[in-house]
Amino acid sequence: MATAVMSFSNVVNAAENSAKKSSEMPQQCKDLFNETENLIAEAEKQPGTHTQVNKIRSKLNQSKQQILEMELATQIKSCDVALAKLNSMKQQQQ
Repeated sequence: MATAVMSFSNVVNAAENSAKKSSEMPQQCKDLFNETENLIAEAEKQPGTHTQVNKIRSKLNQSKQQILEMELATQIKSCDVALAKLNSMKQQQQ
């Protein structure tokens, strides 16, 4: 019982920290994550790709965590670079 309560407490603390970080997230990162979520949603609709969506989403969540643990200036720079690359790839597809 004590272990379950401790685990629940850890989950609550992680959620609170995540909520705190997301409110401090730079706009570039919000834009990047939204664009990426849109691409994942599109991939979900594609035959053959939809089987990989959970793996892709898991990688995205790992990347979000890594970015949010960086210093603010590094977050901004990293998200700017990634967003530029993503937009470049999207333009090449059109």
